[in-house]
Amino acid sequence: MTTINNVAYSWSMIQLKSSITGDTGGETGLLIDATAVEYETKRKHDWIYGLGGQPRKRGFGNITYSASIELPYGTQLMLREKSPNGTLLGLGNFDLVLSWCNDLSDEISSETITLKECLLVESGMDAKQDDTSLTRKFDLNPRRIYNPTALSSATWSYEFYGKN
Repeated sequence: MTTINNVAYSWSMIQLKSSITGDTGGETGLLIDATAVEYETKRKHDWIYGLGGQPRKRGFGNITYSASIELPYGTQLMLREKSPNGTLLGLGNFDLVLSWCNDLSDEISSETITLKECLLVESGMDAKQDDTSLTRKFDLNPRRIYNPTALSSATWSYEFYGKN
């Protein structure tokens, strides 16, 4: 298991910064009320079949990215106030940077993931009787997801194979 200073990665270490919130460092760019975040990178893969109906080679297609975030209603209101038209749909493209921090030590060695050019294309609210917190999950629709190593590599293949 990967650890930071002998502490396992956990939800309490996740830090989210966004260009929506005016990311100037410190807590101004932090989305501290998010209750969940997910991201995924997939590459289409199909077997190419030959004689005898057996797979002979692999064929690769497009790379797709998906991500989502769960936000409480108060954070949704704050984001709407930053939107030119007062809706989440009007926020336009924004970056979301996911990193880990460890309050137990100043020596942090961890990965940073950038969800590039996210776009919210839905809005709404979910509430039901006896809810103590109103949250909603939003698809982020990122153009790309990468870490600094993949970004600085000369080829996209580094993101998948760890080499140029």
